Amino acid sequence: MFDNNINHYVLKVELAKCFGNLGTVFLAQHLPTRQHVAVKKFLVEDLKNDISYVMDEAKHLREFDHPNILCYHTAFVHHLDLYFVLPLMCYGSCRDTMANYFETGFPEPILVCILRDILQGLVYLHWKGYIHRSIRASHVFLNETRAVLGGFRVCTSFLGEGKRIRNLHELPPHSVKSLNWLAPEVLAQNLTGYTEKSDVYSLAITVYELANGLEPFSNITTTLMLTEKMKGGYLPMLLDATTIPSEEVVLAQSAEAKSNEAAAASMRQIYASRQFTDALHKFAEQCSESDPKNRPSASALTSHPVFKQVSHTNIREQFAKHCIQTVDFDSIQDNDDINMTNSFSQMRMDADGSFEWDFDDS
Repeated sequence: MFDNNINHYVLKVELAKCFGNLGTVFLAQHLPTRQHVAVKKFLVEDLKNDISYVMDEAKHLREFDHPNILCYHTAFVHHLDLYFVLPLMCYGSCRDTMANYFETGFPEPILVCILRDILQGLVYLHWKGYIHRSIRASHVFLNETRAVLGGFRVCTSFLGEGKRIRNLHELPPHSVKSLNWLAPEVLAQNLTGYTEKSDVYSLAITVYELANGLEPFSNITTTLMLTEKMKGGYLPMLLDATTIPSEEVVLAQSAEAKSNEAAAASMRQIYASRQFTDALHKFAEQCSESDPKNRPSASALTSHPVFKQVSHTNIREQFAKHCIQTVDFDSIQDNDDINMTNSFSQMRMDADGSFEWDFDDS
C-alpha cells in the first residue's frame, strides 16, 4: 500500500526530534491513498556510527506482526536521507496523553485497557524469544483503538547461534533514560543475569507512572534508587485515598509543585479523592516483586482479575466518555512554514509545543 517514492509523501508538520536529535518525525500524507502517516527522517551522514542502532530497530520491527506492537510500513533511501514510514499514533505516547488530558494519571478503566494491550504485545514478544528492555510511558503509543508498544532500539533476542540463551547479562545500551524502569536484576550486573521477567518489572513501574502521572523515582537520586532496588526497599505506589502520603512527599514528587505549594495541595486533593481497585494495587505489587522468581510471567498476567472490569470496553469507548476526540488531520494544510507551536496547539499537544513520539532510548 505504501511505496518508496518520496514524491508520494507530503511532509506537513514536524512532530519531534528523535535519536538524540539526529532524526526528525513528521506528520505526513501518502498521496495515492490519502492516508496520514508518521515519517521518520534521518540524514545518513549525521548517523555515522549510530546507524547500526537505527537499522537494528528496523530489523526487529520487520520480524514482528502483532496489533499491539509498533510496525513500519516501508523504509527507503532518497539521496542522502533515510526514511521510515510508520502508522500515525494520533494521541502520541502515553506520556503525551497524560500531559494533554490526565496530568495526575489515567482513570483506572483507561489505564487497565492500556495494560491489557501492552501485555498482549509483551506475550507475543516473549513468545518470539525477544525481550524489550525499555518499557515506559513514552514507549507506549495510542491510536484511536488501542495501545501499541514501541521503543525497540535496545530490544534483543534470547536466540543466538541456533540455541536459546537462558539469561542475559549486559546492561542495555542507551539505557540512561530508562534506569528508573529497569528491574533490580538488570541493574545488578551479576552472574545470575536476567530474563524476560525483567520486562514485567518495568511494566509495574510503568503502571505507577500511568496511574500517578509522575515519573517513577523522580524524587530520589539515582544512587539511592539503585540501592533501594538492590535491597528490595522503596517502591513507588499508586496514589489514591488509601495510600496518599503527606503533602511534603507530594511536593517532592512533583517538579512543578516544588516551587508551588498550592499546586502540591491541589494534587494531593485529587489523589485523595480517588481510589484504585484492590485488583490494580495487587497487579502492580505482584509485577514489582524484587525477586524475579516471585514475579509472574507476562502470559500469566493476562488472566489477572484486574482485567475483568474492562472485558466489555476498549480505549475508544473510554476516551469518548472523557470527550477526547482525534484531530482532523486533513485540516492541516501542506505548508513548510507552519508555525510549530500553533500546529501543536491545533493538534492539542502539550503546552510547550512538544510531541513526545520517543522512538529511541538516547
